[in-house]
Amino acid sequence: MSNSYTAPLDDTLFILEHVIRWETLFDLPAYRHVDSDLARAVLTEGAKFCEQVLGPINAVGDEQGSVIQDGKVKTPDGFREAYKSFTAAGWPGLDMPEEFGGQQLPLTVQVAFAEMLNGACLSFAMLPLMLRAASRLLIDHAAEDLKQQVVPRLIKGEWGATICISEAQAGSDVGRIKTTAEIQADGSYRLTGTKVFITYADHDLTGQIIHLVLARTPGAPPGTRGISLFLVPKLMFDGGQANGVRVERLEKKMGLKASPTCVMRLEDATGYRIGEENRGLNAMFTMVNLMRLEVSVQGPAIGAAATAKALKYAAERPQGGAPDAGAVNIIEHADVKRMLLLMHCRTMAMRALVFEAASNLDLARHGGDEDSRQQALQLAEFLLPVCKACGSETGFDVASLAVQVFGGHGYITESGVEQYVRDVRVAAIYEGTNGIQALDLVTRKLLRDQGARFQTLTGKIASTLAGISVTGPIEQIYLATQTGLAVLERTTRHVMQMASDQRWPDVEFIAKDYCLLTGLVAGAWMWLRIAHATGGYDRDKLLNNINCARFYAEYLMPEMHTLAHRINISFSEMEG
Repeated sequence: MSNSYTAPLDDTLFILEHVIRWETLFDLPAYRHVDSDLARAVLTEGAKFCEQVLGPINAVGDEQGSVIQDGKVKTPDGFREAYKSFTAAGWPGLDMPEEFGGQQLPLTVQVAFAEMLNGACLSFAMLPLMLRAASRLLIDHAAEDLKQQVVPRLIKGEWGATICISEAQAGSDVGRIKTTAEIQADGSYRLTGTKVFITYADHDLTGQIIHLVLARTPGAPPGTRGISLFLVPKLMFDGGQANGVRVERLEKKMGLKASPTCVMRLEDATGYRIGEENRGLNAMFTMVNLMRLEVSVQGPAIGAAATAKALKYAAERPQGGAPDAGAVNIIEHADVKRMLLLMHCRTMAMRALVFEAASNLDLARHGGDEDSRQQALQLAEFLLPVCKACGSETGFDVASLAVQVFGGHGYITESGVEQYVRDVRVAAIYEGTNGIQALDLVTRKLLRDQGARFQTLTGKIASTLAGISVTGPIEQIYLATQTGLAVLERTTRHVMQMASDQRWPDVEFIAKDYCLLTGLVAGAWMWLRIAHATGGYDRDKLLNNINCARFYAEYLMPEMHTLAHRINISFSEMEG
């Protein structure tokens, strides 16, 4: 069972077609070469690839891990063959521009594929994430000759890529990095320093690896104002000899063992500046939305994979029941039903919310007019820290519940679900910890524009409520969404008042609870739309959606009152 993976294709297509309504994206000029039939076919083939190629190497990768042999990183058995199949099918360039060799499908389609990719083998999916992030950054900021030389090879997957930010003394505190870059007579730079936590800094899947490195030039201002960005190839572009880059060691980790997390040393390594000097962090911010979205999808990806395994096991595992009769399958036990409902409801809500954010990023980039593009960007920017924080925590919680459904069999490796717990735990840490996401949501996305982004979200929720009748089988989720919106608006006014009173310790202290409250209410909004959608499923599945929406409303939504209470009181100045 540990090597099995079942892609959530039906649920994914239902949300995309009947909740997000992706046909509106295919009407945009940038995507008129795509239609729903083509997109559906792409995701159907993607599901097959993830189930047949990546699913079988997930447990193998966890057991073997990546290792250093003769000074080079060797990935586990099956990864090289899987990567060759991945690139041959054109999967790396799904949403990348056609002019660089991509297929220019909507980002929303790419994110739906990424969920399956991450669910099948999260360790494998880390490399394509880096390829896409690096490509997007270089397209937006690199000089034309460098862009043309590098980006098409990244999009084809011929070359690998990394994002090199962290140093031992400077994790999230980027302004304290010490790596140096000195300009040479030919306009290139020599970089020296050590970077930590670098994903796929070395591997045997590609020969060339492009490192995007943050460093300081001599005399640069202190803090984040003095950081520049450089492209450092593993192999020199001219001649192919080794550059001054080496991996000192691989980190021994809780999970993601097949994904090599490296300590990387640069010693007079040749690099090329990307963008303006001392503006490297600004260039990196190009990737923030993309990276947050990619990490956001990892939570529902692992949640869906864990739920599928738990559901199959519960339907087949006999235990308990009347002593004078045969044992019943554990899916008949009320506590197991509760856990399975909780797993599915949280996962489905976060999947839909991530797809909502992705579709708005598509509209922000390619929408018809400036006002609609701006509104879409505002909504996406407000949702992304919520998706990242709530999505990653959902993935971990759901994976943990899967272990509980399996019982003792879940605690051993054979079931495959304990690996999910270990692998997804890091999603709450990297790409900005969830605490940082919460602070970003409150201090930047809420307060910086006096609530304009927030009002875009609440306006959308209010519009959904106005377009749906309160009566009938979806009454519970309708009323829960309506109440949740009122609680969120009232609580938001309180947070903004705290900020205007300069109570910044209080604002920072309650940021995480505010983020969770927003995610909870946004999840209800998603479930209202899911339950209201009537196409695409047979009667039994539609009825199941309504039942799940009711469960979300009555079992999960009462937590909004607890979160609101926490936000409305202050513990920030307590001693001890």
